[in-house]
Amino acid sequence: MRALVTGATGFIGSCMVPALVDQGNDVVATDIVAEPRWITSRKGVEYRRVDLCHDPDVRELVFQERPDKVVHLAGLPFEECEESPSRGFQVNLMATFSLLEASVTSDVARFVMTSSLSVFGRGLAEPVLDDAERVPESVHGQTKLACEHMLDWFRRVHGFSVGAVRFPWVYGPGRTTGLSAEHSSFLLDAIARDETAIVRNADQVGDWLYVRDAVKALILLLESDEDPPVTYNIASGIHSVADAMAVAQELFPDARVEIRRVPGADYPYASSFDDTRARKRIGWNPGYSIRRGFKEHVEEVRRSLAVA
Repeated sequence: MRALVTGATGFIGSCMVPALVDQGNDVVATDIVAEPRWITSRKGVEYRRVDLCHDPDVRELVFQERPDKVVHLAGLPFEECEESPSRGFQVNLMATFSLLEASVTSDVARFVMTSSLSVFGRGLAEPVLDDAERVPESVHGQTKLACEHMLDWFRRVHGFSVGAVRFPWVYGPGRTTGLSAEHSSFLLDAIARDETAIVRNADQVGDWLYVRDAVKALILLLESDEDPPVTYNIASGIHSVADAMAVAQELFPDARVEIRRVPGADYPYASSFDDTRARKRIGWNPGYSIRRGFKEHVEEVRRSLAVA
């Protein structure tokens, strides 16, 4: 199989590309930045630097590379969407439309992407179901909800095989952006560097998904012939930040964790999401417990620091 991965140098993309290569796929990796060293040295990967907001370049990319399947991970994160709504809609919605249109024209067999739990509003009964009311309060959520509607339109009108996943708090080595990163990856990175992990919202509760499990879910969706439904919640395990840091201290007894409770800290999403549909329809089941994920995260960061 020949797979095109957008956002290939990002947090999830940089794990997705090697996983697809390890499965024997030829991968065309694309992003807006210069080719990173890890891709240059990797067999089975071809890199194309492309701005997905430039429609002619998107068409040329897909027509020339002729992928069998597309994994669309490129997008503008929450904070940047709120700072520049026009840029958010351009990157998250219009670039996705260009890629979908080029994929249909080029007879791509399957198109999957990341949506977001930000499509849901507040006050929903938990665990939140896949088809719960979607009234997003953020620009990011609006762009992702529009993408979900667009995927469904391409499925109904063009008979195109599409799918999307909504991830909770994805943590792992290398995460530098995103609303939940300060609750998860940043704290584990501090422990790996033997620095004090300062917890400002210890009581916040969320679902912790290790990045390799996020990749697993995407691959399951990519290989699935379940169509419809289009969009799936993905879940792993619910923990408060304080409880999660207690697990980290059990694994790494020398870890320094300082709790600073900040009054009024408010995470805008629900904490619990129902992933029954994904478990039944695409065979989703997390492979990483929070203990296993934390251990691998910290040890991998320490290995990278040792060779830096």
